[in-house]
Amino acid sequence: MKSFLKLLIIFNLTAVLSYSQSKPVQVIFENTKVETATGLTATPVYVLKKQAKNGDFNYSKLDAIDGHIKDTINVKNLMPVFEPISGAFNYYQFLATFKGKAYNGGEAATIKDFHDILIIKTDQNNKIIDAYQYTLEWAEPPLQYDLFKSSAKNLVLTDTLNIKQLKFKRTYSWSEKNTMLKENGIIKLK
Repeated sequence: MKSFLKLLIIFNLTAVLSYSQSKPVQVIFENTKVETATGLTATPVYVLKKQAKNGDFNYSKLDAIDGHIKDTINVKNLMPVFEPISGAFNYYQFLATFKGKAYNGGEAATIKDFHDILIIKTDQNNKIIDAYQYTLEWAEPPLQYDLFKSSAKNLVLTDTLNIKQLKFKRTYSWSEKNTMLKENGIIKLK
């Protein structure tokens, strides 16, 4: 009888532990199309690239972005930082492709394509819980300097939402000036 009771207790504990674990991330939409860059003075459009259920942000990678880049700083090495992990939220990943001025070693600036990634997590009613924005071509350490976190409260994710409403603030700054993201951009859910 004691062995049966022990087995029953072990079975119940196993059932409780496995039930309490997060469900795996379920990607429900993915767009791999390469977008055309918006013009130099046009408002960037954040196009939906990935949507997932049962997701969350990998905060350990976001909070220490510089420590997660092993080799050359490039888009391929940065993307895993912004990928979803298992969790209890809706996960959205957007990409804005736009023309911008690039530093040219002291010469006249060159015009090139840039990509801003935006990740948003929401509850079941699409109320935004958290969001981050980053320019993937940022190549100067600390990378953390160009990572912005939303400080907005009680905002619902909707089509054509302007990213200014997310009130992005730098996650790291060496000055009290220049902490807010000043850029515009429109979110496209469809």
